[in-house]
Amino acid sequence: MPDNTRGVDEKSIAFERTFREQYAAVYRYVMRRVEEPAVQDLVAETFLIAWRRQGELSGHPLPWLLGVARRVCANHLRARGRRAALGERVAAQRQPDTGPRLEDRGLKQALASLSDRDREAVMLIGWDGLTNREAAQVLGCSAATFAVRLHRARARLATALDSEHDCPADTPETGGMATSDAH
Repeated sequence: MPDNTRGVDEKSIAFERTFREQYAAVYRYVMRRVEEPAVQDLVAETFLIAWRRQGELSGHPLPWLLGVARRVCANHLRARGRRAALGERVAAQRQPDTGPRLEDRGLKQALASLSDRDREAVMLIGWDGLTNREAAQVLGCSAATFAVRLHRARARLATALDSEHDCPADTPETGGMATSDAH
C-alpha cells in the first residue's frame, strides 16, 4: 500500500512556511482596505482560500495571495454596502399603524406557547402579510394543508390568549406569579 501521507505532510509544511513568511504582508494589505474589526477575519479567509487552492500557486506566493486578498476585500465591501442599503430601505419603510403588536405581553406569551409550526403559520399571515397560497409555498405544502394548519394554529392561539386573560399575573393567591396549564 503506497504511503500518501508524505505528500500531504510536504504540502502542509510548504503552506505553513508560506503562511509564516507572507502573513504580515497580507495583513497590511487587507488593513489598508477595510475597517479594523474585519481585518483578522478577511486575512483568515484569504489563507483558507489559499490552502484550498494551493495547487494553483506557481512562483512567488505574495502576488497570488494579494490577488486573493483583493477579491476577499472586494466581496466584503460589496456585502457591507448591500447591508447598509438594506438597512436604509428598512428604516425608510413606514411601519403599519394597525394590527397586532408584539409589545403586547399577553400576545407574546400566547405566541411563545404555540409550537414552532403553529407560530410560523400565524406569523406568515399576520405579520408577513402573505396569502394562504404564498404561505403554503414558503412551508412547502399545499394551500389546503396550510389552510387547515392555520385554522388549528389560530384556534390554539385564541385558547392561549383566553387562558392569559383568565389567569391574572399579580393576584395574591399566586404571589405575583401567573400560573397556567397551557404550557
